[in-house]
Amino acid sequence: MEASLALAARPDLVLYVADNRVADVPSDEVAYTAGFFDGEGCVSIARYLQRGRPYHTLAIIFTNTDFQVLDWLHQRWGGYLSKPTQQDPRWRSSRHLRLSAGPALPLLRAMLPYLIIKKSQVEIALEFIDSKSANRGGRQGDPAAIAKRAALAARMPRPRSRSNVIKSTFSVPSEGKLIS
Repeated sequence: MEASLALAARPDLVLYVADNRVADVPSDEVAYTAGFFDGEGCVSIARYLQRGRPYHTLAIIFTNTDFQVLDWLHQRWGGYLSKPTQQDPRWRSSRHLRLSAGPALPLLRAMLPYLIIKKSQVEIALEFIDSKSANRGGRQGDPAAIAKRAALAARMPRPRSRSNVIKSTFSVPSEGKLIS
């Protein structure tokens, strides 16, 4: 009952997901998904050549060793859920939940207000999806759309090494002074 009242106040959270059905996703579930994505998610824009021409494709990927949370996300948002893989016998098995650009669009729009760390990447991803060529059936593709998508892909930050320390954006008081 409370969830339906929250949805009435926020009609923008009624989404088309997975198989284009309408899903009522409460704002607390969207916020949880955004927090999980900030920590365990990835925005990827890959470049590939087909018939000598460059193309770009976008994917949203969640990776984790907790299969229950990935199953929950899959039920809420759709996408492709991989089979468990184990790269090293000392490591736990992991799975990936992958959403391509079209199915990821409602998820990205819903998560955007709640994101902190990956907000700029999601903004680039949304702009990338919006830049899709109107000349979809054309043999040569739309050069302006191809150039814009290549520029957006170049703006996407490269994945960080796990050994790198992420500099905090928060200020911590130290002997009466603020440091950043």
